[in-house]
Amino acid sequence: MKVAFAGTPDFAATILRGLIDSEHEVGLVISQPDRRRGRGRKLARTPVAELALDANLPFRQPARIGEVAGEISTHDALVVAAYGQILRPDTLYAARLGAWNVHASLLPAYRGAAPIERAIMNGETETGVSIMLMDEGLDTGPVALQRRITIPPDMTGGALTQALAKLGCNAVVEVLITLEEKSLTLSDQNSLYATYAAKLEDEEKVIRWAEGVEKVHDLVRALTPHIGARTFHPEFSGPIKVLRSKVFEKRQNFRPDILPGTILPANKRILVACGEGVLEVLELQSPGSRALSAADFLRGRRLEGVFYA
Repeated sequence: MKVAFAGTPDFAATILRGLIDSEHEVGLVISQPDRRRGRGRKLARTPVAELALDANLPFRQPARIGEVAGEISTHDALVVAAYGQILRPDTLYAARLGAWNVHASLLPAYRGAAPIERAIMNGETETGVSIMLMDEGLDTGPVALQRRITIPPDMTGGALTQALAKLGCNAVVEVLITLEEKSLTLSDQNSLYATYAAKLEDEEKVIRWAEGVEKVHDLVRALTPHIGARTFHPEFSGPIKVLRSKVFEKRQNFRPDILPGTILPANKRILVACGEGVLEVLELQSPGSRALSAADFLRGRRLEGVFYA
């Protein structure tokens, strides 16, 4: 089968690699325009762009994907994975057999832009990928295949993204084979059970220490490594990113009048009081510095007082 592919981040690049290595022909790759990133604001290629160019595949980076709908129409199917734009009808129905999305959730749960982060933030113990025939709704199309995966209690957003990408890679190749054989069965989603995983707003990335320790820990691991849960301290001019943590105590064994966010006395460790329980910060990054383990961060430095939102 000749397929076109649309995607942008690392998750999508893993899917694309699976298609390249499969029996299907990738005739066109589409990615978002390059963006300026980092302190120097240098123009950086997307992971999908890097892979497409390395593999010498026909490649486009239109401002709007509809600009290449005509090229997509010469393909049997369009595979979409974390592309980053809403597809309009001219693109959705351009390929002969439609557009197929690799979505990182067990639809209809976590429809939307941030299913991985929000699943971890909500303390889910299971998620998966869904291969869906796209329609004009937001992740509302019928599902061809789902694959499940367990979320261990300390798994980060980055690790889960990689695991789901590998799962989705195999699943979409399987769906395309079944589609080509004309033996594919689709199941409509039950929208009564739908939940929405909206894009994360800046204020949602800030740690609220008044919450329970497990909730705080889930936020930290959900946003690691690419986003980073943020907190603030009077001695630093900007946000501190907490990159790794663990639940130290689920219940407080200290005075109830201690404020959430208080850094507790500890030898070469960073322990922080939460609304209920104590979080141990294992890795953090202060403004303008690289990420450090708690022990390295504390070398030659005292950290006292209260973290705040």
